[in-house]
Amino acid sequence: MKRTDGREHGESDLMESTATISWPLIKQLHVALALLTACSFCLRGYWMLARSPRLDAPWVRRLPHVVDALLLATGIAMAIGLSISPHAHSWLAIKLLAIVAYVVTGSIALKRGRTYRQRAAALAVSLLLLAYIFAVALHHDAGLGLA
Repeated sequence: MKRTDGREHGESDLMESTATISWPLIKQLHVALALLTACSFCLRGYWMLARSPRLDAPWVRRLPHVVDALLLATGIAMAIGLSISPHAHSWLAIKLLAIVAYVVTGSIALKRGRTYRQRAAALAVSLLLLAYIFAVALHHDAGLGLA
């Protein structure tokens, strides 16, 4: 069925919806997801230190993956939509490397550490990395103004 603008019905719906993406809304969602993942990690870290059985609950193991996938998706959407890349913006490249380090140390802290002491040390490093990631994201400066 032709519309008055000459396009088929439904043809421009995708183009119109992507053209009206609200970048401030995407950014707010990204920030909210980042805060949620940070709070969730802190809670799981507390449960690990307390040796709580809550850490083994199925929803505790699955929910962070959903939140982190949405966080990654909103981050990619912002980078593409705002035309920024880690190649052109060193702060973004450093932030991405810090995220990888955070994921590795977080995994050691919550499940892969062989001893309680290893897990506690990895948790401390993870929390420092998390604070650094947030600071870099806020200031867009990998050196945080110290260099």
